[in-house]
Amino acid sequence: MRFSLLVSVLFHLLILSALFFVFRVVPEMNLPQKIYSVKILRPIIRSQPQRQEVKTETVEKKPEVKKPEPVKPKEKKKPEPEEKKPEPKEVEKPLDVSVEGDTEEQTAMSVDAGRFPFSYYLEAVERKISQNWYSGVSSGTGGISCIVYFRLNRDGGASDVRIEQSSGNQYFDRTALRAVMNSAPFPPLPRAFEDSFLGIHFTFSQRD
Repeated sequence: MRFSLLVSVLFHLLILSALFFVFRVVPEMNLPQKIYSVKILRPIIRSQPQRQEVKTETVEKKPEVKKPEPVKPKEKKKPEPEEKKPEPKEVEKPLDVSVEGDTEEQTAMSVDAGRFPFSYYLEAVERKISQNWYSGVSSGTGGISCIVYFRLNRDGGASDVRIEQSSGNQYFDRTALRAVMNSAPFPPLPRAFEDSFLGIHFTFSQRD
């Protein structure tokens, strides 16, 4: 304990002597006799001028006006040919090809065709029916007649034979029907005639 205490004392003495020596070496500072008081001014901080906000006016962009495109001249459409309306078909009237004889018994014939230029064929049909017809009926009124209708087919056959207009005398009507049916078949229809049959109205008349 004593030894450590002595060491501590010696250590402190050495420190004190060292400090004393230092203060002796450093020269004393000669201060001026007059003492001036100096005020330390704070630096004036100038406020920066506020920047004037430049109002940027938003200029509304006007819509660009597009120049009208040059209008192409319209091509003139060629007038479409007017559709010809089908002309109303005229009701075909029976073609009158009457063949009259010099005797008291007479016959006449008309056909259901707009045009039938084959007169030779009609004369042959009329001649054949006339040869097969004889009534011998006396009406006592100056005359009697009836009309028989029949279809003359392409092969010359007769069909749909019927009284179209009666004479009022059954015997006279039957002789007319018999004359047509007994005359069939007739010559075939001309090749130039395109229909499948020819309608014939055959008139039988007798004068007293």
